[in-house]
Amino acid sequence: MEDSFTPTERAFTDLIASEDHIGLIRGWRDVIFHTLFVRKRHDLGLPVLLPIEDGRCFIASPDPVAARAAIKDFRFDEELDVFVKPVPLGELARNAFLLGAWLCWTGSNVIMNTSLMHLIGMKALKQEPSGQERLYQAKIHELQNPGGLVEIIKAQSWVISTVSGNSVTEVARENLIFDDRGLVVFGPGLGPKGGAKNRSDLSAEEQALFDWWAEPLYDYAALKEGGEGENGADENAKSVDTYVPVPAIVDEENLRSFYDLERAVHNQIMPDATKLQLEVIEDQVIPEVEEQDSDELLRVDGRRFRILFADHPEWSLPLGGDGLAMTDYTGEVWLPQEPGVHEVPEHLRLRLTRAIAWVLFWHGRDPGKPAHLVLGQFEGVKPFCPDNMNRLFVPDATDGRFPALACMPCGAQQVPVLVHGEVPEGYVCEVLEECRVPASDLPRGLVGRDSLLVNGSVPFVSMCAFLVVPVAAIEFPKDWYAGIRTSNTQLISDFEYYLAKQGLSDQAKLDVQGSKDPGGVAGVFWACAGFMAFIFLLMVLYGI
Repeated sequence: MEDSFTPTERAFTDLIASEDHIGLIRGWRDVIFHTLFVRKRHDLGLPVLLPIEDGRCFIASPDPVAARAAIKDFRFDEELDVFVKPVPLGELARNAFLLGAWLCWTGSNVIMNTSLMHLIGMKALKQEPSGQERLYQAKIHELQNPGGLVEIIKAQSWVISTVSGNSVTEVARENLIFDDRGLVVFGPGLGPKGGAKNRSDLSAEEQALFDWWAEPLYDYAALKEGGEGENGADENAKSVDTYVPVPAIVDEENLRSFYDLERAVHNQIMPDATKLQLEVIEDQVIPEVEEQDSDELLRVDGRRFRILFADHPEWSLPLGGDGLAMTDYTGEVWLPQEPGVHEVPEHLRLRLTRAIAWVLFWHGRDPGKPAHLVLGQFEGVKPFCPDNMNRLFVPDATDGRFPALACMPCGAQQVPVLVHGEVPEGYVCEVLEECRVPASDLPRGLVGRDSLLVNGSVPFVSMCAFLVVPVAAIEFPKDWYAGIRTSNTQLISDFEYYLAKQGLSDQAKLDVQGSKDPGGVAGVFWACAGFMAFIFLLMVLYGI
């Protein structure tokens, strides 16, 4: 950065308005922002993380006078010592993005949202010896090697692009980088391969960049230490391990890594049925069981279902699909009919816990990629009608072996399925990944085979998600249950994000007028007529 550069609000907003992302990274990543910090103990100082409606925000400015002036605008606990500390904007942005926070530029009309924090904190420019400038973009991961001596392996996925002027020209390469400092033991054949590298293989400049992104985040949990005894007791109560593993249809020797993940889901997401609620919503739905000689999909009176979380009211877990029609209710169906909030049966909690764990386990097979869950992901825990069997399948409340991850070989394709139970015709399966299988590659003896075909093949997931498959056509490949995968910590974090996103979506549907404006409380900080218009500009430009 040139010595004459002055970090003004106008200079920053001009880059925003012109969509000059490279200019923002090149010119602002190293700019010093004087940031409000608090210190609870002599050796602990952290940036102020101020709640803003559903979000949190750092308070900072490149002008130290403006930063100090902001101290008097807020009220702090008496035990906290408030001070101003200079921090590079890139460091603030990295922490803000990974902690889910924004940055408020005090004394100006600027608030930097999640997209800006990602741009400045998780991207960087480096020049090669040839003079060619490269743009590095990183994602942070924790991986697990279930058979190794080291439980957690740090890794980053990088996308490296060439830059010309202020534009990105093309992606040069993508790599998954393993942190091989210290002792990392890979099982046979599990070391870096393909586009993967070790940190030790990087250039010195790239290693420095890797290490910067790997730096520990601001530890706000430490501020809570030393609180009242009863709070500590509450935290200890929450951390009690009440998980008891239950056998599955997969060989027990292959379940070690899965049990670890299921334990995490049980303890952190679904620990106690008394802290869960089953909401029954009255709606118009398509019947699961179709009437004979009827080609029409008519909506009728029915019920939809979702799980609510007492400790996390912002979470929601829809039990996907189209719900159940009132005509689908039989003596076997254990779901309540009465609209409203009900207790969650213990067998439903256990089955849902196992379904969540298996879905996350499958998504975690590809280190470096976040778990991508979709609405309707957990339809299989409730009664449903397989696409090749026109009768209702009701999951057995007494059989804890299901669901389970398995493979349905279809020619050269190994189609992942979740087995939800067994009927006389075979296993009741849910296909986990979208694919198209030609008729000639379908399993032998598949019931209702022709009814599934669309132009000579079966479009799984998009048009056929649930089907009954002969037991002999289902396999359990040993390598599917072992090997390096995304860490439990990361998978649980991804799932919590999914629950929060579903909660926001449900709230918007149930109460449109109650939808919230992310910048609506900014007036608490700044009385500026143009402030909200500027926030809107940022969100439009960055797609928030």
